[in-house]
Amino acid sequence: MIPVTFFDGRSSRAHPATLAVEAQQAVLRDDSGAELRRAPLSDVRVSERVRRAPRLVTFADGAFCEITDHAAFDHLLAATGHRDSLVARAQNSWRLAGLAVAGLVAVLVLGYYVLLPWGAGIMARTVPPEVEAHLGKLTLASLDNGMVKPTQLPPAEQQRIRSAFAALKRPRDAGHDYQILFRQGGEIGANALALPGGTIVVTDELVSLAGTGAGMMGVLAHEAGHVANRHGMQQVIQGSALAALSAYLFGDISTVLAGVPAAILTLRYSRDHEREADAFAIEVMQRNGLPPAALAEVLVRLDNRRGAASDAEPERGQDFMSTHPQTQARIDALRRAGK
Repeated sequence: MIPVTFFDGRSSRAHPATLAVEAQQAVLRDDSGAELRRAPLSDVRVSERVRRAPRLVTFADGAFCEITDHAAFDHLLAATGHRDSLVARAQNSWRLAGLAVAGLVAVLVLGYYVLLPWGAGIMARTVPPEVEAHLGKLTLASLDNGMVKPTQLPPAEQQRIRSAFAALKRPRDAGHDYQILFRQGGEIGANALALPGGTIVVTDELVSLAGTGAGMMGVLAHEAGHVANRHGMQQVIQGSALAALSAYLFGDISTVLAGVPAAILTLRYSRDHEREADAFAIEVMQRNGLPPAALAEVLVRLDNRRGAASDAEPERGQDFMSTHPQTQARIDALRRAGK
């Protein structure tokens, strides 16, 4: 038996007593040995152990006793076959608590790097084409509101690029109506932006660097790959995960859509998205007898131009290489595809 402090549940008065287990029953006696309570073990409730706090044994009628001798009580419980829950044991074990924290971190990392992109991809594909097209118009309006200026390219040169892109054999993409628009880059420099719905904005600076031939067709095919795979929408949804989850569950996407224009203009594609867009561009170029290496050479020129600019005076805003992360592996893959 072990010493306890007994409370009858009717008053706040404490009574010294002892607790024992006899024939699978909890037996509570006072100092004189008189029996105060007797109940089957299945009818009593044992509180979880919390460090040095007293543990409670509560009877069916609300009476309970406090136990401060943890070692003696643990021995008594072990003799009855009682075992604390995993949660209770974890709360009192640095090892189990550490494992729980490590498990939580692993789940969060898995959710952020795997489940969140996967879920965002699913949600992006459920956005209706008409909504996506409307978002593209809003984004273009934001772009024209001081970020870029009207194009200085001759109309004939603009039409030559549009006609060449329209003539390309591309994978079927019924949800998007592609159109090529030109702007003077200003803050964004040599760049191409794929807007929701299929509009691709190309800056004069990029045309000057890439020309109007196979390299430019590769850039446009790459941007079409972002549109076809809805990478922009996916990135926006990932960036506003909580609002996006609410929209998916309750059907109100206004909170997500309101921030799309600004997010599209500042997004940075992931490496996986860049690889997918490159694969799309390679397929388009090979279908049309164009060398994928031409796109690789444009990337090299952009990279060299950016390096020269940063040595002299850093450019403002974001250019193509900052919004489309470039790696040597991408350039090598494009060059290998042409062999």
